[in-house]
Amino acid sequence: MPTATYYVQFAAPDEEGRPWHTIARVHDRRLAEEIARLARGSYMRTNVTSHYEARAVSRSKLEEEGSRQHADWELGIGPHRWYGDALREKAERNLRLTA
Repeated sequence: MPTATYYVQFAAPDEEGRPWHTIARVHDRRLAEEIARLARGSYMRTNVTSHYEARAVSRSKLEEEGSRQHADWELGIGPHRWYGDALREKAERNLRLTA
C-alpha cells in the first residue's frame, strides 16, 4: 500500500494574490498538520503584525490544482526552505513530547 504524501504551504496576507509557498513535504498527516499549525502562529518570525494562512494538502490535490511541480521546485530551491526546515524540527519535537 502506498504511503500518502502531504505538502505544507503558507500564504502571507501582505502578498499580492496570496500565493501558496511550499515549506514541507512529509508522509505523516499529523506531522503535516502540526507544521501548518506552527506556520499559522509566530514561531520563527521576529515581527508578527499578521498571521499566515497555512494548509496541509495531499499530493493528489496539488496535482488536481496543477501546482505539484511548482511545490516540488520550491522545496528544492525556493526561498522558504529554511523556514520549513525549522518548523518541521519544532513539529517533530512537539509530537514526540505528546506521544
